[in-house]
Amino acid sequence: MSLAPFVHLRTHSAYSLAEGAIKIPALVDLCVDNQMPAVALTDTRNLFGALEFSVCCVDMGVQPIIGCQVSVRRDDDEGGAGNGGARLPEPDQLVLLCQTEQGYGNLMWLVSKAFLETLPGETPHITMEDVACYADGLIALTGGMAGAVGRHLIDGQFSKAEAVLLRLNEIFPDRLYVELQRHGLRAEDQIDSALIDL
Repeated sequence: MSLAPFVHLRTHSAYSLAEGAIKIPALVDLCVDNQMPAVALTDTRNLFGALEFSVCCVDMGVQPIIGCQVSVRRDDDEGGAGNGGARLPEPDQLVLLCQTEQGYGNLMWLVSKAFLETLPGETPHITMEDVACYADGLIALTGGMAGAVGRHLIDGQFSKAEAVLLRLNEIFPDRLYVELQRHGLRAEDQIDSALIDL
């Protein structure tokens, strides 16, 4: 296939319950029909479709990019019992894409850790320290308005957004991409120019 003007790097399949409905074979068929040479599968907090996705893509001549939308605990949150038993705010989103086989192993470790080490009743999540320890072979997307950078910009905290972006850039040198999302939402319009400035 020739170079495509667009490759989807953030696709949720039916394995992202209540977020995606497309089944993997239909996703790959759409890529072929639209001459997309590659596509990323980034289901929320799971890699359930990774094997089916990889096999289906290879069979149809599409380059599979395995990834995941992980949840990262907010740096300003107290952990577990330290917050008086109150439920933590929802973690920030971060999209991780596998660049190498080591990256795939690191992503599996991070996703597993989120489920094995999160307290009952909380959204399965990892910490920024976990991400830093297992970043090799991974590419990061900032998570749009649901990521830490976007959240701080929505709250009018440019300096905090910049600090998070600089930290991510340290963790993912030459492998960090700022997500610009344009779905017609007011919050996206509110932070778009600030994201471009960053």
